[in-house]
Amino acid sequence: MRNLQRTIANGNILRVVPVDLNDGDYTDENGFFIRSDGGGAITYCPIGNEDAEAITKTFPASATFNDPEVCRKIFAVGSPLADDIYVGYGV
Repeated sequence: MRNLQRTIANGNILRVVPVDLNDGDYTDENGFFIRSDGGGAITYCPIGNEDAEAITKTFPASATFNDPEVCRKIFAVGSPLADDIYVGYGV
């Protein structure tokens, strides 16, 4: 239990969910972080942005969540779609 409390206190990711954009957009209004094992361009909305204010950013391939931006939606757009996208929760 102490390790979990320390993890939470340090602001680490506690839950990781794979995202398959072939199934459509991914949305969670509570917010999440993004990473991609394979890297690539991802179109998303940060918390507080409307869909019309979407941002497209090239994420480097990474096994860790390095981007500090809290997002609410990932759009299933682009060709090809970025592979191996994961969202992280729990900070």
